[in-house]
Amino acid sequence: MRAHESSTAVDGAPAGAPTAAAGPAPRPRMEWMDTLRGVAILLMLLWHATAVPRLHGIVVPDVLVAVNDALLPFRMPTLMFLSGLLLPRSLSKPLVTYLRGKVALVWWPYLLWVVLFLAMSGTQTPLWHPKLYLAKGYLWYLFFLGVFYLVAPLVRRVPTALVCGVLLVASFVVDSPLAHRMLYFAVFFFLGCWVAERGDDVVGRIGRSRARVALLAAVALALAVASAVVDLRYVSLTVPGSVAGIVVAVLAARRLPSARTARLRAVGRSSIVFYTAHFPVMQVVATWLGGRGAPWWVAVPALLVAALAVTWPLARHRDGPAVRWLFEMPGLAVRRPTVRPPASPVPAAAAAVARP
Repeated sequence: MRAHESSTAVDGAPAGAPTAAAGPAPRPRMEWMDTLRGVAILLMLLWHATAVPRLHGIVVPDVLVAVNDALLPFRMPTLMFLSGLLLPRSLSKPLVTYLRGKVALVWWPYLLWVVLFLAMSGTQTPLWHPKLYLAKGYLWYLFFLGVFYLVAPLVRRVPTALVCGVLLVASFVVDSPLAHRMLYFAVFFFLGCWVAERGDDVVGRIGRSRARVALLAAVALALAVASAVVDLRYVSLTVPGSVAGIVVAVLAARRLPSARTARLRAVGRSSIVFYTAHFPVMQVVATWLGGRGAPWWVAVPALLVAALAVTWPLARHRDGPAVRWLFEMPGLAVRRPTVRPPASPVPAAAAAVARP
């Protein structure tokens, strides 16, 4: 895998995470990437706002579940793809610096929030047992990302297109649920890396043809409809359809005016905060509402608003010593200045979820 700088200014850690060592002044961020990541994160929150109530006996309408299922082939694959886009810049750093950053910004928050998750959900397994920490609960994405970052230096001399092909083929062959799922998402991660390495804006070239864009949109729509009625989670045959949807989403994000995406970009820049901190809040609220027989039309918006009411201030104040350790290992990574989210919290962010 060839390692050179991408055109973004941030590290390959989750968006909003600080870089692992001081270096040259950062170049301007690619705003569309923050926008698209923000949309994906908010859609993930919306999915959990409908899924968590069902764990507590609250019935959610089938149509709402189907809408969320329709987005399943695109939400997390898009986040993986965007993380992969940032990998070449990460790999251009010295290996020790690279690994320090991943420990501080990926593995630390993963382990920290896994412990909190276990404390809330309870477990009969001893806390020292390794299986407790393998892609645990809603934090599986961070675990996968951490593994991919560890694997990336080992295959950096291998053509990335070949890596993607091998991973895709392996995902058809491997039956173990966890291993299959990891291979499935690794395809999107290293595909993002391949796109960044090319340096010729392959997505932009695709977007110059309306016919190609229309075809990709039709493929993505067909996959979304199929996913709404059939369980297509992590099915390797759907990877091309997911890629088609990602390309269309990237092209759409590039066309959005900056003046209308400030809050979405704020979510995207602090995606690690929204991702890790939202679920415990939803669990607490859903437990309380489920015990009182609340209907879905109360529970779903309540969970979404409660999660944003907690995560938005955390994102805004994440540079402070009282918050920073929740998302970054103290003393290991060196933070560059980050842009804080706007002061206006829940209403504007909640409205952003409904945007297409």
